[in-house]
Amino acid sequence: MKNSNLRKRALWFINTEIERVLVNLKSGAVNREHALGSLNTLYQMASSTRDSDSMMNLCKIIDRVRDTDQRLGLLQIAERRTEYFY
Repeated sequence: MKNSNLRKRALWFINTEIERVLVNLKSGAVNREHALGSLNTLYQMASSTRDSDSMMNLCKIIDRVRDTDQRLGLLQIAERRTEYFY
């Protein structure tokens, strides 16, 4: 990328989206496969900006998400909500 302002905005977007994806995974709004897909897309964006720090950070995050045994999803959120009503 030639425009440094555009590159800064892209890196800002990548970092905020990483946080959003991880918060959604932790809360159960998305499952592990959807989070991995989003993180892989962010990795592609980081590679197009040629930012090696973001690429290495995303590789570490993707590796940790792959190693987790959590199977969170919308079904478990619905089950938790019904428990509160009874």
